Amino acid sequence: MGKRGLIGITISLIVLTFWAGLALAASPRSAALATHAVGTGYNAMGVGIATVVSRHTPITVRVQPFAGPPAWLADMDKGQQDMGILTSADAVSSYKGIIIYKKPFKNTRILAVGGTLKLSFFVPKDSPIETVADLKGKRIPTDFPGIPIVRLSSTAALATAGLTYDDITKVPVSDMAASIQAYMEGRLDAGWITVGAPATQELNTRKGGVKFISIISTPEGAKRMADIYPGSYPSVAKVGFATGIVKDTSVLTNDIYLVAGKDLSDEAAYTIVKALWEFNQELGAAYRLLEEWQRERMVSSQAVIPYHPGAIRLFKEKGAWTKEMDALQAKRMSE
Repeated sequence: MGKRGLIGITISLIVLTFWAGLALAASPRSAALATHAVGTGYNAMGVGIATVVSRHTPITVRVQPFAGPPAWLADMDKGQQDMGILTSADAVSSYKGIIIYKKPFKNTRILAVGGTLKLSFFVPKDSPIETVADLKGKRIPTDFPGIPIVRLSSTAALATAGLTYDDITKVPVSDMAASIQAYMEGRLDAGWITVGAPATQELNTRKGGVKFISIISTPEGAKRMADIYPGSYPSVAKVGFATGIVKDTSVLTNDIYLVAGKDLSDEAAYTIVKALWEFNQELGAAYRLLEEWQRERMVSSQAVIPYHPGAIRLFKEKGAWTKEMDALQAKRMSE
């Protein structure tokens, strides 16, 4: 090989090293992932996602539990929070500044659409209560100032039976952890939690067994629910699906998003989503609540807020992003 060839190879290696260095610099060594409180389904999902991403990328993901999204969305809007897990209902209402959000947070972007969130009330296993219609007059957790989306979702579930807060005995709590504690102390006749949340297992062990009860999944009930809690729909959790599902049970359901602030670098977003795509089987294999976080769900034509450009790049490489998604992205960005 001649001198000119050696010079060319050297220059090529320098250029490659330069660009690799830029890519590495664009990806942070660590990133924070906001979730609900420890013991909730969202926190368990966050731990699973953080484990997979940290294992397969140079980015160490740290899970940060909060009472709820209102505690971290403002920071994400300012570029001070990297990632978080949201329901589609939280995503659209916070992005537009409606319902429980007084100010729009326009800087939230989807990294991937995950599985579904299933929610319902639970009662003691030997309770005669079978559906939300049976909760009239019962002691129910209410208010949830630390995580107002829970107030919204539980209110929507009651509405499927035509019930409101005026029809139950209100027990004000601050957040999900306080609600669980109130149930443990015997101050509630029914609690409210994610189906599959780790705390349900503890409740089941320490309180002699629990069971989830059904919402009223008629067309009328489903409409009342969706009117209160945008993006929600009824689905059936099959017997044995999770602790407390003692028979086929109709539950409130909505989609879950892994989101990031728009200030998260494109390279970091690309790297994170690539790990979730390429090592997708590890999510469901190790974490029951992440079984639905499958590749075919990551790009959704029902997305209610925009995607992150770094995620779009990965999806285009994998052939999952379509012209229709380009149109949807443009629409969401203009809203």
